[in-house]
Amino acid sequence: MIDNVMAVLRNVTTERVVAILTVMCILAMLCNRKINVVSVFVEQLRVFKDNRTKKISRWDIISFMVCPIFLSLVLVIWHEFSINKELAQVLTTAFSLIFTLLLAFETILVSKKNSTNDIEREVISQTFVSAVSASIFALAGIILSMMIMFIADACMLRIFTTLILVLSFMTIMLLLMIIKRTFIIFMNTNKE
Repeated sequence: MIDNVMAVLRNVTTERVVAILTVMCILAMLCNRKINVVSVFVEQLRVFKDNRTKKISRWDIISFMVCPIFLSLVLVIWHEFSINKELAQVLTTAFSLIFTLLLAFETILVSKKNSTNDIEREVISQTFVSAVSASIFALAGIILSMMIMFIADACMLRIFTTLILVLSFMTIMLLLMIIKRTFIIFMNTNKE
């Protein structure tokens, strides 16, 4: 039994240990209740409710969660796509720009929250939640893109590539929803 344990320990690379410890540290930091963002994602799930049935829309879950995960896995596993250091730098910049723009947009939405129209107020609230969710995804994308620049292990690279792709697709879907809802808010404001 000791020989088996020693054989396993010999196969564990220093990079994997450091990567696992890094992920554990990040998770420990994220578990701090002052920065716990679980409530944001719970609210995002409420945005996916069908207004007629008042139940979470399966179509929204498929579109905003299942498809991004599936597409990411197809790209990484089937097409053997991986993010290299140069692409990671570009993604870091892109996620940073998206994050900055979303923060500015969230500030604008906060100023519109006192609308007298109930439907407009609900759309503004849901758009704000989606913008905050997209901001968190973009921030996670920045962190993962920066971390990918230091990964040499093929297995870890595939995991990080998959995570970055999932975050990218989910952010794109949320941005499209935000654009549409902003259009609705604008059109309703012009009708008054």
